Amino acid sequence: MRLIAGLSDVVPLDSIYGVTDLGALDLPGEPGVWEIEWKQDEGPSWLTPGRNGLLMTQYGPGPFHLRYELWDADPGDPAERSWTGRVHFASGRLAAYTLDEENETYEEFDLGRAGAEWNVRVDWWSLREALRPEFAVHEVRGQVLRFRFWP
Repeated sequence: MRLIAGLSDVVPLDSIYGVTDLGALDLPGEPGVWEIEWKQDEGPSWLTPGRNGLLMTQYGPGPFHLRYELWDADPGDPAERSWTGRVHFASGRLAAYTLDEENETYEEFDLGRAGAEWNVRVDWWSLREALRPEFAVHEVRGQVLRFRFWP
């Protein structure tokens, strides 16, 4: 397995609504993350997958440190809190989405292929859990979310 591309981003808020396919906005009939209906029976309690997005409604404390990764095969090594499944993305251009400002999105991550279904793994840690033990003794706030994609 090989890492093909990666992008790090920060959402400096105490909540994140999800990750959406930016190109779905311009394609007739394609839903976005705001059209995913929250489902208790699909995915973990903190995430609902849907066409063109991942509904997360995560609440802080923020900020949210995001990492997007494109792999050529399953990268393995899921976190203790993770979800793995398949999601269709109309354009393959993804970004975090919040409800803080109307249609506010963040850095764009391009999967490089439109109209495809992808394997996705979402891993979640508190920032304290993600730090090396010698740094975790200090007051830290925030969440870390890693999104891994492969064909």
